[in-house]
Amino acid sequence: MADVELGADGLGLHERESCTALRHPFHDTALRPSVRRAVLASVTPTALYGTLLPEGSVRPELRDEARRFRYGRAAMQIHVALSRPLGWRDARLNTIPVVYLSDGSGSTGIACAEAEAGLLPRRPTVVVGQQYVLDSSRVQPGAAALWLQLQEVPFTPRGDAAGELDTAQGWTPELARGYADRVLHQIAGHAPGLPGKVLAVDVIAPPDLTRRNPSAVDGDPYGGSLELDQSFPWRPLPSSGRHATGIRGLWHIGASTHPGPGLGGISGHTVATTLTTGARFARLPRLSPGRRIRG
Repeated sequence: MADVELGADGLGLHERESCTALRHPFHDTALRPSVRRAVLASVTPTALYGTLLPEGSVRPELRDEARRFRYGRAAMQIHVALSRPLGWRDARLNTIPVVYLSDGSGSTGIACAEAEAGLLPRRPTVVVGQQYVLDSSRVQPGAAALWLQLQEVPFTPRGDAAGELDTAQGWTPELARGYADRVLHQIAGHAPGLPGKVLAVDVIAPPDLTRRNPSAVDGDPYGGSLELDQSFPWRPLPSSGRHATGIRGLWHIGASTHPGPGLGGISGHTVATTLTTGARFARLPRLSPGRRIRG
């Protein structure tokens, strides 16, 4: 096990023969965080084991597993400035900060399948954020703004399920705006006055999301696929599923770790509890090929 000595003076890591430095993810410099007790890395396993940690600092199987870590479907965001509030056909939605717009579970399932096949969904599920209803300072008096998130799009589109948009060149600005128009048209079916209220539209396509946030690998905003073999004690990696990294004092947290993405901050809370109370993670059996867990 590599050993990180954490400086008690808060000025950084004290160097000694077994000290491990982190590499900066954007340029070739060593990071020596100003810490007293532990380093919490809220990054993907790809970044932690493939970029931040130098060769030889962790077991080879950890790096191999990190290289095989899979990412899920991409997402995109659309920011819309409106001259006045949306005006839903169902007035009850006018005061709801987040509305999920879908034709039902069947529609969502079809959109997921289309995205998995590399197609732009014909009828995507749209997360409509109206945060200004909770915080009026976000917009000018009388105006409104929408934050739209699409969680079912391909990072590399191979076609359009509706047969309307040209995907031959990938996510061009024209394709991104064309798909945004489809989404706005879908919303307008429930808010008829929308087209005449749009002042500006800013589209963040999956490649844009990755450029702005290196943790959104392939446009995945959730830190990696959540299929069973990348969940529970196997998240993020089979050999590192309890936030420990194999380096003393370095802990792995964030959406890529158990229990996965969300707004609860549970991974950080779990590690903080361990550090402050001395609690230990439950010892879970490590699966090997052909072995079963018996309840």
